[in-house]
Amino acid sequence: MANHKEIEKLIKRFGNFERRTLEYKDLSPGFGEWIKKLTRRRGEIVLVVPRGEGRVLLHTKPHYPEEVYRLPTGGIHRGENVIDAAKREVYEEIGFKPKALYLLGLLENVFWVDDEQYVYPSFIIQTQEFTRKPKPTDLDELISGFRDADQPELRAVALHLASLPGIWREWGRFRAAPHLWLAERMEWEKLRAANF
Repeated sequence: MANHKEIEKLIKRFGNFERRTLEYKDLSPGFGEWIKKLTRRRGEIVLVVPRGEGRVLLHTKPHYPEEVYRLPTGGIHRGENVIDAAKREVYEEIGFKPKALYLLGLLENVFWVDDEQYVYPSFIIQTQEFTRKPKPTDLDELISGFRDADQPELRAVALHLASLPGIWREWGRFRAAPHLWLAERMEWEKLRAANF
């Protein structure tokens, strides 16, 4: 799981945040090998970039299946803290240097590959609103497009990712999780606001 000392520091800075553990079993050999490579990094940042009017930024890459957009993500390097990784990633992916970041939650992904456990935490980090045109600064990211999504569209993105067939099936299921988590959170916040 995520480093306890780091979690304590994050709670001190941001207050308590939701933590959810997600398990992935019966992985295909190809996806298992991808997970082994992925977990060489100590985790990832999932970026939530508000675009105004209840919308968030999604991106796509040329090698994704058709019509696949998702929240930007980026790996946390060994020796790099979560907030520094988030600042670096948001600049690399969209060319934005936010003044403030907020930790919304942590998804602790547990993958079982050949009876061995691989843990890969996804820290969900929100920036302040960014309405300018995104412009990646790291061309190695291979980002080929952006679009915005509101809460119902985000839920639809999650369902689309989770239903990807063939070699994309397990990747899509893994990538769907933060979208569904965020859509649920946005719905809850909308309901809470309506009751005040």
